[in-house]
Amino acid sequence: MIAERAKITGVVLAGGRARRMGGADKGLLPFKGRPLAAYALDALKAVVGSILINANRNQKEYAVFGYPVIADATGAFDGPLAGLFSAMQHADTPYVMTVPCDSPLIDGALLERLYRTLQAENAEICAAHDGERLHPVFLIAERRLAPSLEAYLATGQRKIDLWLKRHKLALADYSDHPELFANVNTPEELAALERGKPMTTADEAVAALARPHRHPILMSNAGLAACHRVNALDENGEVREIELAGERALTIYVDKYEIVTLMTIGAHPELLVLGYLRNQGFIGNIDDILSVQVDWETEAAAVVTRQAEHGFLEKLGNRTVTTGCGQGTVFGRLLDQLREIRVPQVKLRQSGIYELLNALREYNEVYKRAGAVHGCALCRGREIEVFVEDVGRHNAVDAIAGYMWLNDIDGADKVFYTTGRLTSEMVIKVTQMGIPVLLSRSGATQMGLELARQAGVTMISRAKGRHFLVLNGAENMVFDMPRDESRRFGQSRSENGDEP
Repeated sequence: MIAERAKITGVVLAGGRARRMGGADKGLLPFKGRPLAAYALDALKAVVGSILINANRNQKEYAVFGYPVIADATGAFDGPLAGLFSAMQHADTPYVMTVPCDSPLIDGALLERLYRTLQAENAEICAAHDGERLHPVFLIAERRLAPSLEAYLATGQRKIDLWLKRHKLALADYSDHPELFANVNTPEELAALERGKPMTTADEAVAALARPHRHPILMSNAGLAACHRVNALDENGEVREIELAGERALTIYVDKYEIVTLMTIGAHPELLVLGYLRNQGFIGNIDDILSVQVDWETEAAAVVTRQAEHGFLEKLGNRTVTTGCGQGTVFGRLLDQLREIRVPQVKLRQSGIYELLNALREYNEVYKRAGAVHGCALCRGREIEVFVEDVGRHNAVDAIAGYMWLNDIDGADKVFYTTGRLTSEMVIKVTQMGIPVLLSRSGATQMGLELARQAGVTMISRAKGRHFLVLNGAENMVFDMPRDESRRFGQSRSENGDEP
């Protein structure tokens, strides 16, 4: 780590138009389940004392990362030099270091090389070179060069390499790590880079949510960072940097009719909207939906449909407040509709439950970092297909429902896992999704059990380590492990971190 890090302000350059990305804001696009800009921020944290984000749009979305957001000083999309100049104006340190938002493989430890080379060669600017080509947006520069840069931009020039050559320039040798500078300019490049970087099974389950879907719905890509850094005073009177789970209000409108306001972490808002509309019975056919556009500036999700008449208007006046986190709501007469649904019956092995619980230990990333969230997973056998966390467990359920709806996924061979209580609303939603098995590490309510019996849902609660309780569907259980072996199996998991 650079001992002189307090002398350096780091800047994430996210101010471009991203035309080749279809105009999407690259820094907010998901890579391995996290916004691209998050990787640049992680790299800078290792070597600088303060951080700025240069962005010319979606500034509220970037602000949730917890750092100041600055626009180009020129008032236009004028490229990386305009972002650097703006940073020089806002920084109060002798040096400014820049990193682009679209190179997620950059290693924070290796950014130190820029500063070391600058000092060793007594240079004014140091840029990265991979042995074959210059990477000028990876640079560190003396802040006192701001007047020179301002004058250069005033001439209408925007080429970064020409300005660099006006000053004493050093090149940091990265020929041993040329892969660090892989960047993404198109959706195809983003997908290829994501395939090329090793991913854990937990990464795959999160990234699956962002993959192309089967229906021609025009959808925004407005996912937010899940956690935000704040300072807190601990029990010893010392200041610690911690992370808190995000929480934003999102009001859903369908053809300009206001439906509901949800409090959400904001990681998968489009899927949340789709799943909510499906689970509440507002829209029965996904092909009736033309677009879902989320705008965090107005905290609104606008859904446009083909429907000439809106039968859901009656449901707005017939709602039931449930026991969901932050109070859930069921519209219309979903309980009456549930009586007509029976999920398929499937066999479930005891050993399979243990294997699934063990696999789920890799997940709950946001909970591990910040707490205050629930997680839900769509599983097939012992594999976790998708995993979602949100401040309310019903939001996580709805996001998975939206994913299934958007991708025509049949729930008949799936297991649904949740960290939350097995309430009536949870059973209703899982039944609507056609999923036969509901598994939770928490308890259940009496009404939840009654509805599970009615719909034929195998309900398993208190599933932790070597323990679980089958509340409904005992006839579907296959106990394939002797009692002593079961205890040893569970004990080995418990010793590795599961709760007993």
